[in-house]
Amino acid sequence: METVCAALPHPLLPFPPRFFLSSRPRPHTALERRSQSSLASGLVLSLAAAAVLAGCGSKASLSTAEVPRAGIAKIDTVVVIYAENRAFYNLYGRFPGANGIPGVNPSAKGEYIPQKDVDGKVLASLPPTWGSVTAPGQAKVVTQAQSTGLPNKPFQIDAASGLDVDAAVTTRDLVHRYYNNIMQINGGKNDMFAAYLDAGGLSMGYYDGSKMAMWKVAREYVLADNFFMGAFQNHQCLICVCTPQYPDAEKLPGARQITKIDVDA
Repeated sequence: METVCAALPHPLLPFPPRFFLSSRPRPHTALERRSQSSLASGLVLSLAAAAVLAGCGSKASLSTAEVPRAGIAKIDTVVVIYAENRAFYNLYGRFPGANGIPGVNPSAKGEYIPQKDVDGKVLASLPPTWGSVTAPGQAKVVTQAQSTGLPNKPFQIDAASGLDVDAAVTTRDLVHRYYNNIMQINGGKNDMFAAYLDAGGLSMGYYDGSKMAMWKVAREYVLADNFFMGAFQNHQCLICVCTPQYPDAEKLPGARQITKIDVDA
C-alpha cells in the first residue's frame, strides 16, 4: 500500500495549493512514460519535492491530526517530470481548473495583455511567423505568408482558425536567449514576446493538449500551473537548491557560448 500526496490544480494560485492524502495499492515496478510534448512549467507525478512533502503537514486543507505525518513516510517513489522549452499555456492552457489562457480557459486568472511592438505601441495584429511556421522536411508546409494577419490574442495552432498545424508537425524553433527573454518580459508586463522573438506571432499560439497522453497523467497527479520556468537549472535546484556553476568556462569547449556585452563608451 502506498500513500500518495498530490496537489490539486488550484484556481487561486499563486497561493499554496491544497493537498490531500490518498492510499491505493500499486506494484513496486518502475513506470516510464515518454512524451514528445514538453512543458516549461513542470508536471509533477506523486509530489514535486521535499518542500512540497512538508507542505502536506503544514499547508494541507486537512488538519495535522487528520493527516498523520507517518503517512508521508509511506511514500516510496517521487517522480518529477520537467518538460522543457514550452510555456504552460502552449500545451496545458485549456486544462480544466488550471490558471490557463485568459479568455480561453474559464478558470484563468487575469486578462490577456495585448502584444506591443518595439516602439511600445499595441500591434494591430500579430507579426507573421518569420521564415516559416513549419520546420524543414515536414510533410505539411505552412509559410510565413500564411501566418500573416492573426489577431493580437492567443490562437489555437492546430485549429482551422489558427494555423491548422497539428501538434505532430514540427514547427520552427524559437529563440533561446537570456537577454531576448528579459526584453520580452518587459519588466513584468509580458507584452513584448511577439516583438522580440525570431518566430514572431507563433509565441501566442497554443495547442489542444487534451489529445496528449500526458494530459491524462496530469489529471491523475499534479500539474504545476503557476510554475513558469522549466529550464535546465531547475533540474539542479530540485536536488541541491543551488545555482549550477561552470568553473573555468572560458578555457573549455563551452567558451564559445559565453555571452559578451560590448560597451560603447
